[in-house]
Amino acid sequence: MSETGSFSNDAEDRFDAAARFGFEDVQQRRLRYHLLRLTAVGLGRQDLGDLLELAALTFDDSDVTQQTAAIRQRADVSPLASAIARIMDRAARGVGGPVRMSSVMLGAVLGAYTAMRDAGGAVSTDAAIAGAVGGAVALAVSDEARHAIEQVGTDEYLRGEG
Repeated sequence: MSETGSFSNDAEDRFDAAARFGFEDVQQRRLRYHLLRLTAVGLGRQDLGDLLELAALTFDDSDVTQQTAAIRQRADVSPLASAIARIMDRAARGVGGPVRMSSVMLGAVLGAYTAMRDAGGAVSTDAAIAGAVGGAVALAVSDEARHAIEQVGTDEYLRGEG
């Protein structure tokens, strides 16, 4: 079976593990615990302070440009921290619709949990980055999707034909 087929077949278990870790860490009521969890899939401990500062900027609706640049330019930045900074920088520059930056940040962090099942493996950082992108997109667009549903109604939104 191909690696892609195996990943597809494991989707249920990957979702379960990621959601369980996410709910467990939310109980700590600190983003720091989410970031510490991600050190198992490639986030560097040296990245924690910078990412916490980036998150604070997003929750304050402040400009993230300088912080994302600082993270990306650090010599010891981990690939996952760099990816989160790049996601946030792109979201700040516009992505075709309005986004809540704090939602994009949370989506990136929580989406990276999809790699937790692979923690310690060679592909775990790549899986975490892919999960961060997917999570950021999901939370960035979900408000707009729900607004569209409210405008046309659930039946119309879910209608199969044109």
